Amino acid sequence: MQKFRPVIASGPLCLLTALYVLIFTNTSFWRAIGAYYADAPLRLAGIAVALLLLYVALFVLFSAKYIIKPMLILFVLIAAGGSYFTDTFGTIIDKYVVEAALTTTQAESGALLTPSFLWHMLIFGVVPSILIVWVRIKHRPIIGKLMVNTGIIFTCLIASVAILGANYAAYSSMFREHGADIMQKLMPSTPIASTIQYVSHVYKNRAIVMEPLGLDAKQTLTQLPAGKKLVTVVVVGETARAQNFSLNGYARETNPELKKRDVVAFTDTTSCGTETSVSVPCMFSPFTREDYSNTKFRGSENLMDVLKHAGVQTSWYENNTGSKGVAERIKLIDLQDAQDKRYCEGGECLDQILVDSLSEELSEVSGNTTIVLHMTGSHGPAYYRRYPAEFAGFKPDCRSNDFAKCSQEEIVNAYDNSILYTDHILSEVVDLLKAHEDKFASAMIYMSDHGESLGEDGLYLHAAPYFIAPSQQTHIPFITWFAPEYAADTGLDLDCLRKTTAEPSSHDNLFHTVLGMMAVKTSAYDQKLDRFAACRTPHNVALN
Repeated sequence: MQKFRPVIASGPLCLLTALYVLIFTNTSFWRAIGAYYADAPLRLAGIAVALLLLYVALFVLFSAKYIIKPMLILFVLIAAGGSYFTDTFGTIIDKYVVEAALTTTQAESGALLTPSFLWHMLIFGVVPSILIVWVRIKHRPIIGKLMVNTGIIFTCLIASVAILGANYAAYSSMFREHGADIMQKLMPSTPIASTIQYVSHVYKNRAIVMEPLGLDAKQTLTQLPAGKKLVTVVVVGETARAQNFSLNGYARETNPELKKRDVVAFTDTTSCGTETSVSVPCMFSPFTREDYSNTKFRGSENLMDVLKHAGVQTSWYENNTGSKGVAERIKLIDLQDAQDKRYCEGGECLDQILVDSLSEELSEVSGNTTIVLHMTGSHGPAYYRRYPAEFAGFKPDCRSNDFAKCSQEEIVNAYDNSILYTDHILSEVVDLLKAHEDKFASAMIYMSDHGESLGEDGLYLHAAPYFIAPSQQTHIPFITWFAPEYAADTGLDLDCLRKTTAEPSSHDNLFHTVLGMMAVKTSAYDQKLDRFAACRTPHNVALN
């Protein structure tokens, strides 16, 4: 069999692999940069040659016996996998996407392993990898190989710099104006660089010492009429975009139950990030989006800690991929471990399990309380798994996690059905709080972590870099409900609040708004960021 295996030197193999990767796994990149240089084909050719030389230099760097084949195969597989998500969903694989991929649940990751993905990996990843394994590489003696490899690397680097430098003015403007957007589509360099960034980030975070926050926190409303307790339920939505909520003006009736429950919907609300691993810690942190970083979050306590310092009962019910560090120091119940056959299948649970858990939690309330419910909401691409059959109100709905098998109408219908079910869950939370009005002065606040793209501009799902993210991924629903007793006891003027619903809101407001809702006084509170402060009587505002 050996005589049927072609023999090739390592240099030409690196060149062929670089050509393959650039041509066959970079469709989105060439489409983007080709559009920019549509009227300048020579400049486009210059970019292509420069990238080829850089990739050859990179691949030759690993050109050593027993190393070259595994590394080339790894590069090909990374490029093939990355190209699928970038070409299919428009996903930019930054460090946050890498984090999400490494920390997601088995069920969530399994939803992405569609037949289309596996077929793509077979054709563009496995087949070329088999060819790399098949060929025999003719290696030079170690000294000669080192000299030749060094010569190839330096020649490629110098030639690449010369090509780009000769057209510096033209290329520099592209990199300055669109470089981040375009170059982040390049495979396999983008996922490799993002993985390195993520690993470096994790390593640095290990040395962070968390500082306490709000140790001076205290409750200012501990004695309510009839001995009632102040209860706030914070519902963290998942992948819900404001555009598809009829409460925000969507033509379809996706909020038939909430509209009957005297809720207040804030129509101009933006998220801190475009993915859960960014938005959830950000919205519970004391930092604004401009100031937020995961390093800062890890170095500080958050909203739930401040509430706990004030003596507020705190608990977090999880039906998603985790609290992302927010609930590390409070009562945390992971419901996806419950395996409740009424609501759970394949490691995922319908959000009704949160309502049942809330009912049990309310029976244990003995003081002012804040309860967080983290929904699975509208997480894609398997939208159809987020709602039971009786909530499939918009048909035909996409019954697959492979968008290639569904029409655009079916995808939107499935997503809207998940919003319809979220409407039902939130309404049940409201009804449950109403049923305990003899014991509690209660309120509900709902905010989604981020939005979702449903094919607009060729984008699907979420996690686009914030600076280029479309509004569908950052414009989120923000809905509140207040029991009459809550409004009266905390001095909140609901008529005043309804007049402010069109004013801008964001995740920046959640930390300070919840402190205000729970009447917690602390130096960590900023009244300017309390979304309800302007409509609350001064004596009940948790002043600095």
